[in-house]
Amino acid sequence: MRVWLFALMAACAGSVMAVYGQQAERVTLEILLERSGWYLESFTDEFENVVAEELYMQDASVPLLAFQPVGRGAPTVQASVADSIRARHRDLRSDFLLAKSPDTSALLPFRDVLEVDGQPVRDRQARLATLFLGPSRDIMAQAERIGNEGARYNLGNMRSTLGNPVLALGVLQKDYQPRFQFSIGKEDKAVGPGVWSVDFKEVKMPSMIRGEAGADLFSHGRVWIDSLNGRVMKTELQVEQPAIRAVVTTTFRVDEHSGIAVPIEMRERYTFGNGNRVNTVATYGRFRRFDVSANQELSSPLSIVTDEWSGMTLVEIPGGRFTMGSATSEVGRNDDEALHDVEISRAFFMGRNEVTQQEWKTVMGTTPSHFVTCGTRCPVENISYFEVQQFLTKLNSRTKLRRYRLPTEAEWEYACRARTTGPFSTGENLTTAEANYNGTQPYNTFPAGEWRQKTVPVGTYGLNPWGLADMHGNVWEWTADWYGPYADGRGSNIDPHGPGAGEKRVIRGGSWFFDANSARCALRYTHAPQDKGFSLGFRVAADRLQ
Repeated sequence: MRVWLFALMAACAGSVMAVYGQQAERVTLEILLERSGWYLESFTDEFENVVAEELYMQDASVPLLAFQPVGRGAPTVQASVADSIRARHRDLRSDFLLAKSPDTSALLPFRDVLEVDGQPVRDRQARLATLFLGPSRDIMAQAERIGNEGARYNLGNMRSTLGNPVLALGVLQKDYQPRFQFSIGKEDKAVGPGVWSVDFKEVKMPSMIRGEAGADLFSHGRVWIDSLNGRVMKTELQVEQPAIRAVVTTTFRVDEHSGIAVPIEMRERYTFGNGNRVNTVATYGRFRRFDVSANQELSSPLSIVTDEWSGMTLVEIPGGRFTMGSATSEVGRNDDEALHDVEISRAFFMGRNEVTQQEWKTVMGTTPSHFVTCGTRCPVENISYFEVQQFLTKLNSRTKLRRYRLPTEAEWEYACRARTTGPFSTGENLTTAEANYNGTQPYNTFPAGEWRQKTVPVGTYGLNPWGLADMHGNVWEWTADWYGPYADGRGSNIDPHGPGAGEKRVIRGGSWFFDANSARCALRYTHAPQDKGFSLGFRVAADRLQ
């Protein structure tokens, strides 16, 4: 039997959803395509370098004993006696991974087979982590090598890169949408409330998938899109060529940690020209990152939730005590940073990231940022304290789970420090490889660094010990408090708030425009509530209501 290699050419790109009013709006094809296009960028950001356990069951209508490797004239390889016995059924356990190409936004699939019918095939020793921590420029060659190795465990050694649960998402990529004809179906409540089906048919070259001898292989099928936020909840992709017809159907579920819809099941049906069939069912679980090792779980010791409307990710910060302010010996210290003990009496939520331009647009429908060309994942800026309050009011009108607000000054510093005690959560220094600030003005006597002269996408740098990004630099962050001297007395330092009135509000964290000293955990800066600026943004806090 000859099975040709299908070369994956698609990728997933876009951002979180754009909002066009309430959910009761009239759903149109244009709305569904735009929102899903935005969502795919968020999906790519969240899902790259995530590895999932895949249980892959394959059944054939006839024994598949051999295969024809890719390339004309290649010799037929006979299966072993053991494989002959199992030639109609195969159970594989693999690590399935999508890694971002260093040259494009493409997510490249890797399947690393660990067990065949319950028998281990090799000693892994965090093999994927070794391969992909700091991906090299020959990542395509790595993909080909791993794919070729894993393919020999399939029934008949069948090789097809169609076996990728997120392949059909590429149809909705903004750059790919013009290559397809789309037509809206109807709401499919069996998939989910507010989820609409959209049919697609590829009509322009080059095709998303390559077939026999590299020829264009046009696809068609259907996707199911949540009309509120653009999440893709199910896909069905079909391709045909003379030797084979394939149908790949994937269902997704929303992951509470990342807020994206991750694949939970993929079903493939291959029908060959001679009438033989192969059916597969793959299920996915134990999603985890391998930023440090292939065994590092995605879950955090702190609760992580996602706001369903805006797409914001929130980290639950535990209550506790800390020393607020700075020691007299700290370089750059100001007189208003008096050391005092503070107790945060209960847990609260803090935005993992500064609120992004897309999240702002989702809620407010506007694009106020000076650095709008930076992209939807960059922090929103050029907004006043009063505008932030309007944003929070709209958020609170849409949820009964949490009450959104700005963090108090004490909560902000507590979350920034994350149980560290130095000038920065990174220690005694903050480099421009760790935060976005004016590197021409480094901290203390440390060497100068880069000055990027603009904002950068949130999460560009590492997280602090509590999983929060960009607490140092990028944009200043509004807090809830009026500026004033810290209060005296223990009673006033339990869940403290600033003065009851004032002229200026406290902002924290420094920005791309300011020096390293301004990004210290303890530094206090101020702005009048009506002020705006190209380095003035915010992140949300929230309290549980249920």
